[in-house]
Amino acid sequence: MTEAELQQRIGQYKFYHTIKVTDAVSTLGVPEHALSQQPVLAEINKLDLAGKKVLDVGCRDGLYSFLAERCGAAEIVGIDHDLSLGAVELLIPYLNSKVRMHQMNLLDLKPETFGQFDVVIFAGVLYHLRYPFWSLKLLRDVMRPGSMMVLETAVFYGQDKFPMLYCPTEDNGPYESTSCTFFNRQGLTETLESLGFKVHSSSVLHPAAEGKPCTGNSPVVDRAVFVCEYLAHHEGTVLEDYWTGLHTLKTQDGGNAASVKKNAQLS
Repeated sequence: MTEAELQQRIGQYKFYHTIKVTDAVSTLGVPEHALSQQPVLAEINKLDLAGKKVLDVGCRDGLYSFLAERCGAAEIVGIDHDLSLGAVELLIPYLNSKVRMHQMNLLDLKPETFGQFDVVIFAGVLYHLRYPFWSLKLLRDVMRPGSMMVLETAVFYGQDKFPMLYCPTEDNGPYESTSCTFFNRQGLTETLESLGFKVHSSSVLHPAAEGKPCTGNSPVVDRAVFVCEYLAHHEGTVLEDYWTGLHTLKTQDGGNAASVKKNAQLS
């Protein structure tokens, strides 16, 4: 296929990511998203991916999947509920890539689906999810102890000394209506830690915006990248079972939080 033919084929698809296919040919992605993608690319480049198994959640056209492959990953699985036909039908065959993409919802992900992973790339997805805690738990459950996650999402500023979650509905938020889950940095850090992750670093796209007061009806929103390591979680403990509704505590006052805390201390 000549580069002119390749360019013509690329024009038949709609791409979200701008991906360099040859020295002269790239996909025409959405330019305004390129700025938030750069920190994710930089963090992926810092990881040792040689021989690793990588999961790219919300992979879309494969910008991060193809980078992981170039960095030496042995196996790359991408999932997206709106799979890119351009990636599957054109880019993967043309690049002779070993990336495997599957159309699936994150909430359907189970350890037996693809096994466990050494690295998870989770970019541009979390703030769209109405069930963020459960989604992070599902990702934790497919990660090996010692595995790494690069998480990019939108965060909000305000009351930053408290762990908080801002969850607008319909058109009440800073983005469009599918964007419904905005942690502040402290909130996402403590959530990750409660699930067994150690946050090695977190950075925002516009550091100068931190500390700015809320204006209008919405807080100031920025994009952030968290790099974290999955260590281990407290499976089977009273608290973990209580969170997931698996507890069998039976107390006279209905198993309220104080009783759970007391029992947890005694166990």
